[in-house]
Amino acid sequence: MTIIMKLKKLILYAFIPFTLGACTNWLDVAPDDQVNEETLFSEADGYRNALNGIYKNMAASQLYGQELSYGTAEVLSHAYSSGYLGYSYSSLYNYKYSDKDAKTIIENIWSKAYTAIANCNNLIANAEEADPAIFSENILEKNLILGEAYALRAFLHFDMLRLFAPSKKMDDQKTYIPYYDKKKSTYEPHLTVDQVLENVKKDLLKAKDLVAAFDTLDDQHKRWLYTASRIEGGSNSQGYLTVPDDLFFAYRGYRMNYYAIVGTLARVYSWAGELDEAYKAAMEIIKATSYFTFGNSSTFSSNRKLYDELVFVLSKKTLVEDFEVYIPSNSSSGSSTAFCLDLYQIGWSRGEQYDVRFKNFLDIKNYQYYSLKYTKQESSSLGEDIIPMIRLSEMYFIASEYLYKNAKPSEALDLLSTVRYNRGFLDNSSFISSIYDESSFEKALVSEVQKDLLGEGQAFYWYKKFNMDISWNTPEYVIPTPDNENIF
Repeated sequence: MTIIMKLKKLILYAFIPFTLGACTNWLDVAPDDQVNEETLFSEADGYRNALNGIYKNMAASQLYGQELSYGTAEVLSHAYSSGYLGYSYSSLYNYKYSDKDAKTIIENIWSKAYTAIANCNNLIANAEEADPAIFSENILEKNLILGEAYALRAFLHFDMLRLFAPSKKMDDQKTYIPYYDKKKSTYEPHLTVDQVLENVKKDLLKAKDLVAAFDTLDDQHKRWLYTASRIEGGSNSQGYLTVPDDLFFAYRGYRMNYYAIVGTLARVYSWAGELDEAYKAAMEIIKATSYFTFGNSSTFSSNRKLYDELVFVLSKKTLVEDFEVYIPSNSSSGSSTAFCLDLYQIGWSRGEQYDVRFKNFLDIKNYQYYSLKYTKQESSSLGEDIIPMIRLSEMYFIASEYLYKNAKPSEALDLLSTVRYNRGFLDNSSFISSIYDESSFEKALVSEVQKDLLGEGQAFYWYKKFNMDISWNTPEYVIPTPDNENIF
């Protein structure tokens, strides 16, 4: 059963299409899945459904439902063998962004992201003016909705920055992307990397305070962040209610909860080179052991996402079916593309003995390996809809970088070894001895990122952050913005 099925009572409108540049005539005509703005925001359910619509938008194939998870983002990191990619993905693999099919994918990513950002802005503008009395939880609920919307706006802008602008290491002080923070704005100037990052941090810090008021209010609200409620839906088996009566406040893992915002801040600070702040944020999650623990690979058949360690996820009902066409043996029936893993690039060998990520999370068909992360589970469908967005292990990676680059190599390697230990490496002495300077540390770190976050779209950004070659090539790390940015 998926989160979408469980929350269907909340989804009154499949998608609320507020856009930045589109004609607003739809506001005057209200078909079944659209309502005029005044009606939508006249009661609390309108705000709830507008927020749910943003999450649904983000889970679309053009964004985290494919391209920014197991699709384009993984292709750019060379996680897949180039010989099995179709034309458009081959172009992206070779960083030929001007090829027609590659341009279409890039334009769709940009368009969908900025449409979601526009939805955030519209929701924020209306929620700011809303009377708290219309919400069942009054100011607490109003601030929760506002906080999530601010966080999502920042999250989306940040990923557009990571794709369409250089890393901090290669920053040339030129302007790259706009930061839309006004309702129905059709133009905002392009900003520098630092300017965008400042806006992202400002939105996230504001969101953190707004959401903390709900998620950390009391023991009951804190319990709703346990895995049983955050992901599984809750029960009374522990002697207390682990899910709220109002489902809007349930499944906090599928929403921009407090720790999801902290995790996003860790990611942003890391990208910005503010490693001390990144470390503080990452450690806050690492220390939150009541909520986030490393998954048990022995339960893999019923939990392929290891969702106990997921801080933030999205939901896509058709995730399994959509991924299946890219499995090697199935590609001829539905797609000319197969996502066959490049074991050498990822850092695995066919004889891998210890790494459970290799032994339990991959399969082989037609002599090619592929990931099982987004395939049908054997004994339970719980979590099949999950798109991992922020994982506990990433916080270890972020914290370890700070420690290594601040003259604490032993502590840094202890954190990396903790991740590896939970992936089957009981003895990490040879791994530790292979790291002797900053360059070898960065290579080892990125290798662990690519293995642990496989199919989650993060490895490319780490390669880019360190300005490392990929597969012996120098990548074109800055994707050009679409020719027509007003395509949304």
